[in-house]
Amino acid sequence: MLIFAGIRVLSVAIAAFLLRHGKYRLSHVSLVQLMSSSDGGHYTSIAAHGYTYPAGQLAHASVFSWFPGYPAVIDSIAWLPGVTIVAAGLVVTAVAGLAAAWGLTVLGMKLTSDPRISLLMVAIWAVAPSSTVLSMMYAEALFCALAIWALVALVSRRWLTAGALTLVAGTVRSTAVALILAVCVAALIAAIQAVRARQPLALWWRPAAAALLAPLGLLGYLGYVAVATHRLDGWFWVEKHTCGMVFDWGTSTLRVVKGTLLGTPSVAEVLVVAAITAAALLMLWSLTERIPVYLHVYTIVVVFLALTTSANWISSKPRFLLPAVLLALPVARLLAPLRTSVLVPLIAVLAVATTWFGLYLTVIAHWTP
Repeated sequence: MLIFAGIRVLSVAIAAFLLRHGKYRLSHVSLVQLMSSSDGGHYTSIAAHGYTYPAGQLAHASVFSWFPGYPAVIDSIAWLPGVTIVAAGLVVTAVAGLAAAWGLTVLGMKLTSDPRISLLMVAIWAVAPSSTVLSMMYAEALFCALAIWALVALVSRRWLTAGALTLVAGTVRSTAVALILAVCVAALIAAIQAVRARQPLALWWRPAAAALLAPLGLLGYLGYVAVATHRLDGWFWVEKHTCGMVFDWGTSTLRVVKGTLLGTPSVAEVLVVAAITAAALLMLWSLTERIPVYLHVYTIVVVFLALTTSANWISSKPRFLLPAVLLALPVARLLAPLRTSVLVPLIAVLAVATTWFGLYLTVIAHWTP
C-alpha cells in the first residue's frame, strides 16, 4: 500500500508541475479539474441526480453507459457535512486503489510465495499506461479492488466471498464479464473434481452458489437499463448509438494499428498503439505462468474485451486493460533479481513517463483517457 501510495503521490506531483508549465499551462486546466474531468463529470452527475435524461429522447440516454456502483459509493460519502461530490469521488478512488494494492500483494504471495515479486507486481501495475486514472474520478480503482480480492477469494477457495465481490463488481464496470467467467470456470473445475471424488453435495454447493451469485450485479444493471429504455438490449443500444461502442472482433483496432505503422501517425496514436501492443504481447507471455486456469481466463477475457471493441475510443483502451493486473506477474518475475537501488529509480522513471502519457493524451491531444 505504501508503494502504491508513493507512486500515486509522485504522479500527482508531476501532474501539478506540468500543468503550470509549457503548453499545459496554456490549457488553463487545474489539478482538481484534471482529476474530475472526462468520466468524472458523468459520475458526478449520476451521484448528484441519478440516471436522468430528456423524457422520450433515447438518443440522449448515454448516461446509462456509466455503471451505478462507483457513483453510489460516492453518494454514500458526499452527504457528510463539508464533503463535496468531487472530494468524495477522489476519496473513494484513493481508498479503492490502496485496497487493490493490498489485494494484489496478497494474490502475488499466494501465487509465488515471493514478497519481492508480489510488491513489484503492485509497482508495475501502478505505473501502467493510463494509470493516471487511478488518481482521478474513474471507476477503475474500485473495479480493480473488487476484482483482485475476488481472485484472492477464488485462490483461497472462499467461494461465497468471490461470488459476492463479483456481484458487486458487476455494478461498477462491464469488464466484470471476465470476472464472472473466471468464477464460473473455477466453480466448474471444483464441481467436476467433487463429482469424481464422489464428495457429498454439502462440500461443493458453495462453488455452485458462487457461480449463480457472480452475474447478478451485471445482469441486474442491464435489466434496469432495459426497463428504463423500454428495450431488451437497452444498454447495448446506448453503447452503440450514443457512445459508438460496438463489438467488432478487433477489426477497427487492427485498422488503427495498421494506419499507425504504415501512415503518418500523431504522437498520441503511436503511444496508444505501443501500449495496447505491449498488453497483447504480455498476455501471451503471461500464459507461460503456472497459475490456476481461471486466472488465465480472467486475464485473456479482459484483454480480449479491450481490444475487440470499436476503436473510436482508442485512447481509452490502455485504461480498459488496467484490470488485467496479472500481466504484471511475468514482468515482476523478470525484474525481481535486480537490486533495489536499480528498481526504485526505474519505477520512478516509469511513473514520470506514464504520468506524462496520461496528461499528454488528456490535455494536449484532447483525447479521453
